[in-house]
Formats: sequence, C-alpha cells, structure tokens
Amino acid sequence: MMGDSMYPNIRSNDGVIVDSHLPFNNLRVGDIIVFNSYDTVNKGQHIVIIHRVVQIINERQGGRIIGTKGDANPDSIPGIDYPIFQQNYIGKVVFVIPQLGTTSADNGVANIIINGVAKNASYNDLLVVAMIGSAVVVAGYIYRKIHK
Repeated sequence: MMGDSMYPNIRSNDGVIVDSHLPFNNLRVGDIIVFNSYDTVNKGQHIVIIHRVVQIINERQGGRIIGTKGDANPDSIPGIDYPIFQQNYIGKVVFVIPQLGTTSADNGVANIIINGVAKNASYNDLLVVAMIGSAVVVAGYIYRKIHK
C-alpha cells in the first residue's frame, strides 16, 4: 500500500493481516480487501491495493463485480477501484498492526501478512509479529491462572 488512501484506518508503515481463504462471494460492503489493480507499474507487475468495498454487483450469470474506495479518497478511482473481479482478489484484511514497518526504506509500503506469509516484510518485522503473538499467548495464560 502506498500513501494514505485508507487513513485513518490504515496508515503508511502499518502492517495488515489478510485472510486469503475468505471467498470472494462472501465479501460485503464495508469489508477492507487486498487486490491487484489493472494498472501496472513500470516493471509490468500489478499494483497491490488495499481499499474498502463500497459496491457489489451480482451479474445474472452468477459472477460478481466489486467496487472499492480508499477511506480518505473523495471517490473511487476508475481502473483502480472498479472493476474488481475474483481473479484480482487477494484477501480480506482481518487485522491492522500499527507501525509494523517503520523504516524509511519502506517508502510508505504497508507490510502484508497473508495467512502467515509476509510480503514486503523484513526479518525484524517478522520478529515483531512473533513477539506480539507470543506476548498475547503468555498474557492469556497468566490471566487464566490468576482468574481460576
């Protein structure tokens, strides 16, 4: 993710955890999704976008077309936010980790963790995620022991 199009919910350098197993047909208006846009960067790769679902069109043939918009954007951007088909869909954002990637080398790219596999993340970023996860497990164990 480049920039602050999802501000204030997701900011540059935030990490996101994405569920890529949630079916495209189960998406609802209001969900935040990760998808490949049709616009390509200079190297010919699709741009990965994180935006909120604002429109769902169900076709007669059973297909589905999704429209999205960045929370901070005044409108959807044609060619980027619409149309989004199942083949563009990567997954649904299920959790945001504030300031996971805080180095200037990130150039505003959010770290994306998809089903436990990090994309655009450094070793230190993964270490932070592991530490947070471990702390949650230990805190839960201590809480259960105290409140037994």
